[in-house]
Amino acid sequence: MHRVRRHVRSPADVVSSSYRGAKLFFFYSSGMAVQILHINEDHSFDLNESQLEAILLDDRVKDKPVVVVSVAGAYRQGKSFLLSFLLRYLRNNCRSDWLDDPRIKLDGFEWSPGRKPHTTGILVWNEAFLVTTPQGEEVAVLLMDTQGSFDCSSTVKECTTIFDLSIMTSSVQVYNVWRNIQEDQLQQLQFFAEYGKLAQKGARNQLFQRLVFLVRDWAFPYETDYGAEGGSTILQEHLAVTDKQHKDLQLLRWQIWSCFSKIEGFLMPRPGDKVERDHTFDGRLEDMDMEFKEKLKELVPWLLAPENLVVKKINGNKITCQELMNYFRVYVKTFQGGHLPEPKSVLQATAEASNVAAKERATRLYMEGLENRPRGKLEELLKAHITLLAEAMELFRKTPKVGEEEVSQRYLEAMEKELKAHFGRLYKEVKLFIQREKELEEQREREREEERQREERRKIEREIEKETREGEGSRKAKRGAEEDRKRKGGAAKNGSGTRKPKGNRETEPGAEREIRTGLSDPMFVESVAGTIRNDVMTQAVRGWRP
Repeated sequence: MHRVRRHVRSPADVVSSSYRGAKLFFFYSSGMAVQILHINEDHSFDLNESQLEAILLDDRVKDKPVVVVSVAGAYRQGKSFLLSFLLRYLRNNCRSDWLDDPRIKLDGFEWSPGRKPHTTGILVWNEAFLVTTPQGEEVAVLLMDTQGSFDCSSTVKECTTIFDLSIMTSSVQVYNVWRNIQEDQLQQLQFFAEYGKLAQKGARNQLFQRLVFLVRDWAFPYETDYGAEGGSTILQEHLAVTDKQHKDLQLLRWQIWSCFSKIEGFLMPRPGDKVERDHTFDGRLEDMDMEFKEKLKELVPWLLAPENLVVKKINGNKITCQELMNYFRVYVKTFQGGHLPEPKSVLQATAEASNVAAKERATRLYMEGLENRPRGKLEELLKAHITLLAEAMELFRKTPKVGEEEVSQRYLEAMEKELKAHFGRLYKEVKLFIQREKELEEQREREREEERQREERRKIEREIEKETREGEGSRKAKRGAEEDRKRKGGAAKNGSGTRKPKGNRETEPGAEREIRTGLSDPMFVESVAGTIRNDVMTQAVRGWRP
C-alpha cells in the first residue's frame, strides 16, 4: 500500500464509528478550502499570496514535485461535490476501502444542493498530501476548485481568467460537463485554451497536460457504457477529425488536441433521485444509487491513485511547490496587466466580426474607386472623395450585421474618420505632386527657351561665316579676273611698244599702288576680311532681340 501523509495545521483526530457491528476509523482535520483568487465587486481580481504561500512554501513540501488536480466547468454541476470525494480518498491514504462507510456525511469543499452558485474565484485545499509514487518519488498533491463558468454575475473576462489560471497551473484538468459533450463546450474549451496560450507565449507547443472530460449524468447508457472505456468512445466520436467535417470544425479539434498532452473521458451515471431532489441531502453514500457509487470508486483512483498521478511540468521540466508559487504570481500579473486582448463573448465577437467585415467591404469600395480616379486636378479629386465616401457609408449601413445599432454606429464613425484622414493625406500628396510637376515644367520650358536662344546664335554665326566665305571667294575671283585682264592688256601693250610694262609702280598713283601691293599680300587680305566679319557680326547682334 502506498503511504499518504497529509500536511496539516493541527493533528488529525481519529473518530470511531459503528457500522453493522464493526468499528471503523476515519480521519477528519481542521483543513479547509481557502480562496487564493478573489473576485472584487468591480470584477477585478487579486491573488491571496499569503494563503497560497502558507501551503506551497512550507518546508515539508516546497521542494517536492507538485501534482495539481483542478475541476472546472459550468456552474451548479457538482464540481465541489466531486472534489470532496477526491479529498476523502486522499485522507484515507488512497486505500481501496475509502468509501466503505455509507453513513458518513460528505465534508471538505463546501457544497450545497440548489441552483445558486456557491464557489467564487479559485479555491485550494489547504492541506498538501504527500504521496509516494511506484517509482519511489514523493510528490505533493493539491486539489483546486474553480468558480463555475458563465453564471449570471460573471463577466467573460472573469470566466476566461479563472479557467485559464486553472489549466495553466494544474497537471490534471477535469472539465466537468453535463449529460453529453456539446459543440459549444468544445468551442469554449478551444477559446480558453487558445487564450491561455497567449498568456504563455514563451512556452513551447503542447502547453497543458492531462485533460479529462467528465460527463456527469451520462444520458445514453444504453448506447455507451459508463466509465473510462465509454468515455474514450464518446471522446473519439466528438473530437475525431474527419474529411466530412467543415474546416472550422476540423480546426477546432486540431487546436484542442494540440493544446494538451493527453485527453481522456469518463462517463458518470446519475447519483440518484434524493441527491437531485431532496434539499436535506448531506452527501451520505446510503442516499446515492448503487451504480453511481460503483463508478465513483472507479473514477477517483483513476485520477488520484499513486500510479496515475501526473506531476506538473512546464516546458518539460517538473515543477516544485515553490516554483508553482512563482508561476501563480507571474500568471496573475499577466492577466492583470492589460497586455492580453480583452476576451469577448460569442455574441460580442460575432457582432464585432460582422461590423469589421462590413467596414472592410465599404473601405475597399472607397479605395478602389479613388484609385481609379484621375489625380491631375484637385477639384476632381475632392468631388470623387465626397461621392465615394457617401457610397461607402451607404454600403456599410446596408450590409447585414449582428449586434446593437450603437456598435455599428461606432464602426461607421471610425470608418468615416479613417477614410477622411486617408483622403487628407492623399490630397496633400497630390497637391505637392502637382506643384512639383508645375515647377518641373517651368524648369523644362526655361531650358527649352535657353536652347532655342543658343540655336539662334549658332544659326547667325553660321550665316555670318557663310557670307564671309562667299565674299572672300568672290573677291578672290574678281582679283584673279582683274589680274588676268591686266596681264593680257600688258602683253598687248608690250607687243606694240606703246604701253608700259605691268607692275611698274612708279607710273601708278601712290594710293592705287598701295592697294594693289596690299592685295597681293595674303596677310593683308586676311586682316581686311576679319575686319569685315567683325562689323557684320556687330550689326547682326545689335539688330537681334531676345
